[in-house]
Amino acid sequence: MRAMTGDDMTRLPSLIGLLIRPIVLVGGVGHTYTARDEHGVLVGFLMFTLPGQRLLSTDEQRKMGMYSYVADLPKDAKDYFQKANIEDIPRVKDEIFGVKDSDRGMYWCNFAMVREVHQNKGLAARMFQMAFNEAATMNATVGLMTTNQMNVPVYESMGFALRGHETMQSPWTEYRIWCMSTEKRA
Repeated sequence: MRAMTGDDMTRLPSLIGLLIRPIVLVGGVGHTYTARDEHGVLVGFLMFTLPGQRLLSTDEQRKMGMYSYVADLPKDAKDYFQKANIEDIPRVKDEIFGVKDSDRGMYWCNFAMVREVHQNKGLAARMFQMAFNEAATMNATVGLMTTNQMNVPVYESMGFALRGHETMQSPWTEYRIWCMSTEKRA
């Protein structure tokens, strides 16, 4: 995340917000799956964009925080954020999956989060199973990208296959992305 915040992690809440709002607030963009504890407290969630959609691809979505976020970045961070998100990361995903606009062609997982105290209890697996069932109704492959190598075997245990990885370079840090997907399920 350092690469997308210009090496300033105080920007992380704003970055996360600009990515979450379009999925939740713009109709027809995506789905959210949640897990709550016995008191109703949110302990995990998954957020997907629907096949045919891409996060932050429309002006309506970008107005939900991206424009103001980018405007507040220093010039080097602004340039990197835009180039990475508009050109570099989509190109790498397309190369790995072997398809142009690969994330638009899939039921794309943009976020997967379970609070640490609730991990290893099957919550993510149950939420992903709901997503897999939904993807089957759309005849869609489920895809995701992670920047944490420790997540790769976790996703593999849930039915994802590693399709490839790439090392990326920002002005502040080198980072890797791993692209994974399922097979279509009938």
